[in-house]
Amino acid sequence: MNRRQMTFIILVNALVSLLIVLLVTWIVELRRPDPEELAALYTPAPAVLLAPTVTVPVETLPVVGGDAQATPDTGTTQAEGDETVYVVQAGDSLLGVAARFGVTIDDLVQTNNLANPDFVFSGQRLIIPATGQTASPNATTQPAAPGEPQIVAVESAGNLADEAVLIVNESDNPASLAGWRLEREGGPTYTFGNVQLFAGSSIRVYSTSGEDNTIALYWGQLDPVWRAGAVVRLLDGDGVEMMRQVIP
Repeated sequence: MNRRQMTFIILVNALVSLLIVLLVTWIVELRRPDPEELAALYTPAPAVLLAPTVTVPVETLPVVGGDAQATPDTGTTQAEGDETVYVVQAGDSLLGVAARFGVTIDDLVQTNNLANPDFVFSGQRLIIPATGQTASPNATTQPAAPGEPQIVAVESAGNLADEAVLIVNESDNPASLAGWRLEREGGPTYTFGNVQLFAGSSIRVYSTSGEDNTIALYWGQLDPVWRAGAVVRLLDGDGVEMMRQVIP
């Protein structure tokens, strides 16, 4: 083989090698994903944002008088204008507060602009009306036996349309008034039917006529039953006097 043939063979081999390299490179480029497509498919993980921590400065109230100590606001206090203010305690009800101060629930609702008479909360300040149409705490009263229903107030005495006797069961057990009697001493008598009082519930006996329901009973009298100085009595089914109260 002469030099010319050798040179030809070398050139052919070099050309074939170059073509193979170019072909392989082209195939690889065809199979490589487009960077823009990769960018579209890749969804970065959401960054975690840390909320700033708010530091509330604590103010220390000055102590008056060195040895002074904080006194919890409980019980009854006197507000401006000599109004009696009662601070509601845990377990209190509006009915219980009314009974305690000898006023009606309506008086408390109107005086304090209460939207819901069935709801009071611990710490709530209730203004107790200075005057009312209920029996005075100084009235001559024979208390009811513990755990028995009791007369809490005689409301609007002398006004047939509104006068009523409020009877409350302040015990923890239900009570039956079936056969019990409410009477004015020396006057008319009202006999209860099958009336049940749940623990903490109450009922009013109105002197006027009306339709009985779970919270109100109607006596059907034509004239007022109650007046100042009259004695209201509550007797059980056996005729035993359970409570009496003189209307002031």
